[in-house]
Amino acid sequence: MQSLGAKFFSPRFGFYLFVAAVGLTYGVAPALLYFFAGATDYYLKLSLLTLVALIALVVGYKLPVLDGQFRPGAVRVIVSSRLFNLCVWSFFFVFAFYTYYTAPSIPLISAIQGAGADELSQQRGDFFKGRTGFETILLYLSTIFTTVLIPYSLVVMFLKKSPLRYLFLFVAFVFCISFLQKSLFLNVFLPVMVCFALAGKLSLKSLALCLALAISVLMAAVFLSLGGGEAGEINAGGAPLAEYFSAKYLPSGARDYFIWRAFAVPLFTATDTLLVQTEIFKNDFLMGSTSLLISALTGMERVNIERYVFQHQFGSWNEIANANAVYITDAYVNFGWVGVIAFSMLVGQVFRWFRLSYDIAFKSLWPIFAFTLYSASLIGMLISNGFAYILFHALLIRISLGAVAQEKFPLTTLSRVH
Repeated sequence: MQSLGAKFFSPRFGFYLFVAAVGLTYGVAPALLYFFAGATDYYLKLSLLTLVALIALVVGYKLPVLDGQFRPGAVRVIVSSRLFNLCVWSFFFVFAFYTYYTAPSIPLISAIQGAGADELSQQRGDFFKGRTGFETILLYLSTIFTTVLIPYSLVVMFLKKSPLRYLFLFVAFVFCISFLQKSLFLNVFLPVMVCFALAGKLSLKSLALCLALAISVLMAAVFLSLGGGEAGEINAGGAPLAEYFSAKYLPSGARDYFIWRAFAVPLFTATDTLLVQTEIFKNDFLMGSTSLLISALTGMERVNIERYVFQHQFGSWNEIANANAVYITDAYVNFGWVGVIAFSMLVGQVFRWFRLSYDIAFKSLWPIFAFTLYSASLIGMLISNGFAYILFHALLIRISLGAVAQEKFPLTTLSRVH
């Protein structure tokens, strides 16, 4: 019988949790704001797009397209876990050393020393996005490492009971918080939690403790990024509803910022993306030109729509600031309703792969996949975040864990948690 933790962290539950979160945030909430709070037509449009996306998600999740590749005995390339981890961490340490050595400042250290919110914001941008020349690749390497390679490798290390697992977990955590990317550290901890939950080794007490620690670290990161919790000019209780769901709202402190950033920002950024597509691009579909790689391969001019949205929200162009929106709006501005349906079906199919896979390290990545797509594009996730590789990996590669890991984390037990 499955434990509560195993059910809660299973890919099956994760899929329906993702559907519910997307449906409530981008379907129900904008519809309520449109009908009862006088929100613009873009809120209604977002709600309708979300309804179509949810249907396509479920269809994609139910389709048995590549199920055969996840059955025992499927042909795969077998790679030693020792070799895989050696490659990942060797390249990571070289990358991290160069990044810190060439960085003009480290935001976490500056925050501890008392730097203000504006200074920290600039430092966070300069740490990766402000790089020029060949160093622009550092941002992409950081994202690939922290989104797929390091989380996957850490789970493998815990499965094998590697003596270095806790040290490397701490190293990855410090790297993630060093440039105050707020929730990035969850990419490190969530997959490990999922792994233990699926194995029935995460008690309810441990789960509560982990969640409490995660929230505490997240609040601390927000507090530091705001320069010690500097208050905004508008009180949370005094701002009208329309202003709360806009970039004009100024949170009154770290807690207010946390709530506003988690619930309001993703919603109005999605509607602002639809507005920008209408007002600036005259409802023309961008056909993938929002992606640097696709635009380079097709010869189209790159359209950094996230910065156009940021300019709309704050009134000025910023070379290091982006306003990322849920994958649904990115699919629509690129390929219209067809894009929303196709992208959603693919997302649903990937969740099906998480459910069917015998690779526990891969299964453990579903929270990162869901959390990222909640407020970012699928194209960016596949190309810039490295998920294209990890999906290829899931289909064609198997990491050999050895007999000891199989004994401690039985594959048959873990694979039953769908």
